[in-house]
Amino acid sequence: MDLQLIDVEIPEGTIELTETTFHNHRLVSSVKIPESVVIIGERAFADCVNLKEIKLPSGLREIRKGAFYNCATLEEINIPNEITTIEESAFEDCSSLQSIILDENIISIKEKAFAGCTGIKQLVLPDNLISCSATAFPNSKKYLPINKNYKYENGMMINTSNEMLLFYTGDKQNVVVPAKVKGIAFRAFYNSNVKVVRLKEGVKSISDEAFVNSGEEVKVILPESIEYIETSAFDSNVKIYCKKGSYSEGWCRNNPDYSQLDDEEI
Repeated sequence: MDLQLIDVEIPEGTIELTETTFHNHRLVSSVKIPESVVIIGERAFADCVNLKEIKLPSGLREIRKGAFYNCATLEEINIPNEITTIEESAFEDCSSLQSIILDENIISIKEKAFAGCTGIKQLVLPDNLISCSATAFPNSKKYLPINKNYKYENGMMINTSNEMLLFYTGDKQNVVVPAKVKGIAFRAFYNSNVKVVRLKEGVKSISDEAFVNSGEEVKVILPESIEYIETSAFDSNVKIYCKKGSYSEGWCRNNPDYSQLDDEEI
């Protein structure tokens, strides 16, 4: 028996869509969203497996975790330019999605944002991406370099436009981050199982959770060029080596969980 598909029209004046804004997700074939909507909440369209296309309002500001999870027949999505982050699993398992065009305002793509999107034929990324999870796409090290500013070398994905190291997925446990890299992105070494990471002179910043869950006993050697480290950049099992009198030494002294200070030739 054929399923009786339904069309959904969201009332004008609605600000946020949630998982319960409308029901029978699997029977929805189309949704009309008014311009008043600024937030698409967690799992708002999850499992809308018959939804082939959707037009998002131009003033949309947030697409939250799992918002379009398993919209298996969705073929194209245009992200409004107010969006700056693609949240975790936002479009996971949208296996028919062929075209992904991300505006220059987007600076972060989180875990599994487009995982399982195995039908991708066109991927346009912004030049200024400062954070991208290794699990964001079905094969991130393959898909990102489609765009000329993204280079995958020695296990490292580097945005050459802003010189950010986005993630490391290599096999080597002793890693040298080259001088051309200026920043270490959010969770860049997450689940990497490294033992020694040496940042060459020229690296200036280390983002949140850059070395969280990066290995059991990790040694990170910091150059004098470091100018900024986020408070939660390191796990407590990371041993930091830095020059005396450097910004990094001062940072360690002001963060009691990271008090192991040694001097090492860099």
